[in-house]
Amino acid sequence: MKIRYILGLLAVMPLGAFAQKDSLKQETIDIISKYQPKLRDAAKLNLTASLPALDTARPRLGYQVPALNLYFMYQPVPIKPLALGRDTSALYLQNNFVKLGYGNYSTPLIQAGFGSGRADKYNFGLFFNYISSKGDIENQDYSNINVLASGTYFSPLFEINGSLGYNRNQVHYYGYDHSQYEFEKSDVKQAYNEVIAKVGLKNRPQNDWAFQYNPQAEFVIFGDSYKRMENTFVLKAPIRKQIFEDIWLKAEGLADLSTFKEDNNDQINNNVAAIHPAVEITKPGFMLHAGANPTWSNGKFYLLPDIVNESHLIRKKLILSSGWISYIDKNNFRNLANENPFINTYPSGILNTRVEEKYTGIKGTLGNHFTYNTKFGAITWHNLPLFVNDSTDGKKFDIRNEEELKAFQLHAEVGYIQEEKFQARVSVDWYNWTDQQTELKPWHVLPFKASLFAQYSFGKKFHLNANLYTLSGSYYVLPNGDFGKVKPAQDLNAGAVYNISKNFNLWLNANNILSYKYQRWYGYQSYGFNILGGIMVKF
Repeated sequence: MKIRYILGLLAVMPLGAFAQKDSLKQETIDIISKYQPKLRDAAKLNLTASLPALDTARPRLGYQVPALNLYFMYQPVPIKPLALGRDTSALYLQNNFVKLGYGNYSTPLIQAGFGSGRADKYNFGLFFNYISSKGDIENQDYSNINVLASGTYFSPLFEINGSLGYNRNQVHYYGYDHSQYEFEKSDVKQAYNEVIAKVGLKNRPQNDWAFQYNPQAEFVIFGDSYKRMENTFVLKAPIRKQIFEDIWLKAEGLADLSTFKEDNNDQINNNVAAIHPAVEITKPGFMLHAGANPTWSNGKFYLLPDIVNESHLIRKKLILSSGWISYIDKNNFRNLANENPFINTYPSGILNTRVEEKYTGIKGTLGNHFTYNTKFGAITWHNLPLFVNDSTDGKKFDIRNEEELKAFQLHAEVGYIQEEKFQARVSVDWYNWTDQQTELKPWHVLPFKASLFAQYSFGKKFHLNANLYTLSGSYYVLPNGDFGKVKPAQDLNAGAVYNISKNFNLWLNANNILSYKYQRWYGYQSYGFNILGGIMVKF
């Protein structure tokens, strides 16, 4: 305020006042504060960069396409098929072949097959096989003959098939101590003759929802050199009906009737009858087969479970498989002789075997080439026939009944396939016996077996294959009560085929390359290294 007042006085004073400088009184001006102008702080904007929120809404795009109507001034000419040319592919189908070969151990081989080829109404075929060998051990000879004729007739509604076959398997009882016994060939000769006639009918439904049935009848006459004869009649009548898209009802009736007769002895009947109803559900990644099998074995009734489930944990790559099943293994004379051709006689008190399995495992595929299948289960055999050497010279086998045998089973299988060029497969089965009631050991039952198979093709001309079998030793018992175990075995086989032309090829098979002379049945040593080769003609 004082500053403004002084300035005001200066403004009104006349200029002459400056001329009288000496007459003015000097005054002192006091400055109260020093003026320092300052600018106000500028306001700053704080910006934080961030991405916009993700828009998850699916846009709906609407299109309006105008309809185009094309009008032609001409009418199209209808297509009329011309006459089809003659199908010449049938001329190149090779339905017939003749295979000839020879090998060491005086082993001739003759095989022949003849077929009618493709036809709309019917087809038929004939097959013949003959092979024989003479081993190094006295009477270690065998021969095998197979003849089969089969055919199928196709009608618009049914498929009728039938076959008639004859099999002859001749062996010799050479499993005795050759230093103590000597037999003529006629005394140890055993020849099994078999005639099999089959007929079946299968309907050809027009859609999946119709009933599907396939009854089959089989009649077998089986006999040996000792005038033992067995007649068997088997009738199977399966039927299937789809009730929903993924649910089927299934049922099967079974009648398996056998009569055995030896000389003037009483006739032995062995009959099995069963009904197998079940419901089967099949969905993507899931399968369930649930049923119960009422079964009669020689008048005794059993209600057997039949439950199998497969669940895909990873589609087609990891499948959990489990089941609880039970079934009857019929121990008639024919089945026992096919298992062990050196049996002595057929006992009158023979019982059929009831098998019960409870298992679980995984299977599936690995990549595009590998497949695998594993199973772990508990198995129980009721009335299992065991084979023991007889008490005279040991060359034949008597049958003993094991009331109950229990074991844990482990099965593993891995396969590899690369189109048609290479394939391989390894399989292992191991049984751990846990409980046995009647006998001391499971005589001649294999606790371990494994196999390895491989096949390789060099183009279309040359093909190689090989098999390796490994068998563990099984227990045997002597007439004096002593028992032992036969040695394990490895059996390596290999084969080769070379196609000379379309109609000719050369083949070669080598068996037991390791020349391991093992005994599947105690006293019966196998052949050593055996090689067999020849030619095949196809036309």
